[in-house]
Amino acid sequence: MIRLGKKLFLFSMLFMLGLLVTFGMYDSLACSAANPAYSDLAAPEKTLTILKDVVGLNTATYSISLDTHTQDLYSESLPQEDAQYTLVSDESKVEVICNFVNQKLQLISLHALDGSIRMTQPCTDVLDTAKAFLDKYQAYSEAFYIEDMRSMLDTVDANRNVTKTAENTKLEVIVNPNSTTFRWTPAVNGIDVMLKWVILSFENGSPAFFMDNWELYNIGSYDITISEEEAIDIAMKATENYSWTVNMGGDNPPVEVTEFTVEGVSETKLTFCNYPSKNESRNGDPLTLYPSWNIKLYFDKFYRGNVYGVNIAIWADTGEVNDIRPMMWMGEYSSDGNINDNETASGLKSTEESDDETNPSLTAIVWIALPITVVLAVTVVYSKRKITPNELHKAPKSNYLKLSGVLLCLLMAFSMFSMVPQIVKADDRGLICWGITWELIDGESSAAQSVISTMISYFGNRGYTCYNCYGSQTKRENVLDHATAMEENFDNVAMFHYGHGGLDMDYQEHRDYIDDDWEDDPSEDNEVWDYDVYQHTGSSKHFFVMLWVCRQGDHIGGLGGHYGAYGMPYAWHHTSPTSYGPDCFIGFKDTSMPLTQVSSHNPSIDYEFFIQRFYVLALHNGYTVYNSLNVNSWLWFGCSYYSSELHTGFTGDWGDYGNGTGYMKIYGNKNIYLY
Repeated sequence: MIRLGKKLFLFSMLFMLGLLVTFGMYDSLACSAANPAYSDLAAPEKTLTILKDVVGLNTATYSISLDTHTQDLYSESLPQEDAQYTLVSDESKVEVICNFVNQKLQLISLHALDGSIRMTQPCTDVLDTAKAFLDKYQAYSEAFYIEDMRSMLDTVDANRNVTKTAENTKLEVIVNPNSTTFRWTPAVNGIDVMLKWVILSFENGSPAFFMDNWELYNIGSYDITISEEEAIDIAMKATENYSWTVNMGGDNPPVEVTEFTVEGVSETKLTFCNYPSKNESRNGDPLTLYPSWNIKLYFDKFYRGNVYGVNIAIWADTGEVNDIRPMMWMGEYSSDGNINDNETASGLKSTEESDDETNPSLTAIVWIALPITVVLAVTVVYSKRKITPNELHKAPKSNYLKLSGVLLCLLMAFSMFSMVPQIVKADDRGLICWGITWELIDGESSAAQSVISTMISYFGNRGYTCYNCYGSQTKRENVLDHATAMEENFDNVAMFHYGHGGLDMDYQEHRDYIDDDWEDDPSEDNEVWDYDVYQHTGSSKHFFVMLWVCRQGDHIGGLGGHYGAYGMPYAWHHTSPTSYGPDCFIGFKDTSMPLTQVSSHNPSIDYEFFIQRFYVLALHNGYTVYNSLNVNSWLWFGCSYYSSELHTGFTGDWGDYGNGTGYMKIYGNKNIYLY
């Protein structure tokens, strides 16, 4: 243990030294803003200047307070600063977020909590306001490309959806009942370019969001040497020796699926894109985009793990397959429950257990050795509190264990707490995470563990006592008993559960989700019901609950039904959460989104990455729940949360079997903070 302590101490010191060097070099790495008049200002001062000089906000009428100011790296590559302000007047309350990459403005978000945004000039016409905004932004930034984008506004009607192309730039006008968005992207032979955007969006006539990624991202290759037909052929060949492994929950061995029949092609998409982390991106550079085919193949039926097809990504300039993953459905299980000829039980140990699990005897040794390792503990805690979000970009699945090992070192303090079966009060805030492995493909199980590791890290940095109960600990009795214990020991409780649910619909008003022993005993003894939860949460201290489970957001619920209380939102919060109350519940209506599914908005982003970034923004940057979802959607999808498939609905194309749908549902106050 002493030798282990020395190694961890050395690692912690080297880690801290690296951070000091990184931030010590910050000024030399950062490029100056284009306009020298603003180059010497820090992010908070720049934000106030932009609000007044570019946005046209009437700042003199507001009382302004700086909420957060953070520094880290954008896509593990470039220094970024983030500032968040709250502006309050007699008639209005506005949250403002401003982010700078390489000292240049990347985005600004304005969200009115009460009233409307006060401008120095009234916004009577969205198109005129957009033109004025770009004129002022061009003067501020001296960005040469803004002038041409501004000129394109003279050719469009802002009252309807329209797409215009001028030379090498495409402009899309997207009109919704309460919003109008102008989005500029490079025009490359009709091919969509991801991330290299300039976006200006208005809500109810006022500026709501602006983002300039034009110079942040580059295109590394314009060559399209692989046709659509060739890409389909490459994708079909990639499936010939492909297989996937399905975890069966509890102590059951996993099952490997080696044979399946590809029925057809459900979607082909050609874009310029790249993956968001250095480990996963092409040439280790996430800021350079390349042409890529995204091919979705559907099967003749559902196979084990609820897999209905595969998603294959192919670089269009080289023909190299860069990603292949099963497409699964989180809804009602459709496969034959027995192992078929094309499925074999594996003797290898399943990856279902959490990376944070520790042998009980080792935990005892840790506590015995605590006086000896007190200095180490302080060092680890200190370094843990300095974790930066760039470390939590999703690594490739093949590198998951390596990433988990690093996280394990950085989060030793949390991993000790996670394995204690009793809830022990340490402060007024607690987080508990649950998740099952039953009928999950390996990649999905790894993604769930990765999301939970991110949550443990960032909630911990905000002073929460965190418990990781993923896998075999996720039993019905544990979930219910710990719901009571968490409320007895903490004033504010956050909870996350990942898995399957909505399988038992005998009573239409009630909802359930299953535990990790479902395969061995598919009965009510392995189901967590809403009325059971209600009986174990009488203190009403669960203020934030996210159930990444099918059908848990079908309705808000209330008192009544066959067993006294129904609906998961009502069961966890003991009230119907309101938009001005202290609680927030996030679930799904109908099916939930697989974490390994790539977004329909951007094929290089999956929902493991998206939800990790949500928690980084909420806890590291200090955004509200809504702003975390909304800014995250703008950054990676190029649209607002309310325009994203999470809110409007997503579809699984099952080929000849039709399709299934679902969408995220938020109940309660989406403007709460998680810290």
